[in-house]
Amino acid sequence: MRLPALTIFAAPVLAFLASPCLAADNAFSYKTSYRNVTSDPDKIWTGDALAPSPKGTVTIHEYQLRTAEGDWLISQIWNDDCSSGACPTRLLRVAPNGERQVVVDDMMHQIVPPDDPRFGGMASNKAAEAFARQPFALSDNGKTLVNGDFKFQVGGSKP
Repeated sequence: MRLPALTIFAAPVLAFLASPCLAADNAFSYKTSYRNVTSDPDKIWTGDALAPSPKGTVTIHEYQLRTAEGDWLISQIWNDDCSSGACPTRLLRVAPNGERQVVVDDMMHQIVPPDDPRFGGMASNKAAEAFARQPFALSDNGKTLVNGDFKFQVGGSKP
């Protein structure tokens, strides 16, 4: 069972590591996880997004990036909308006054946060472990979010 999970992470990892436009200081760091939730403590996800997964639970993982231009927050929800290896994910720009704006809302590679038991099993696969440690990065110009081999244009907000 571990081999398919590691295979899912290998391609995005290799693409991420090969990307010359990303600096290490543009990588998001793990912030927190909310497990078995019925509401999002940070109010990023509401309504149908909180419908339980086939396992009967909803989990939210968050990553953050602090820059001189402002803060960024990524929230990925593991719910019924997750497909094989991809889950709904949102990138928010956080203003100094705390106001948040969703600038990317799309399906992204499912991450394995450091507090997940699967994370420890990745030590034998360096590429999967590297992706798990830094699954998201912002391009140097701040206009592209990179998630493995996926790239997303950072744009306006969605309601």
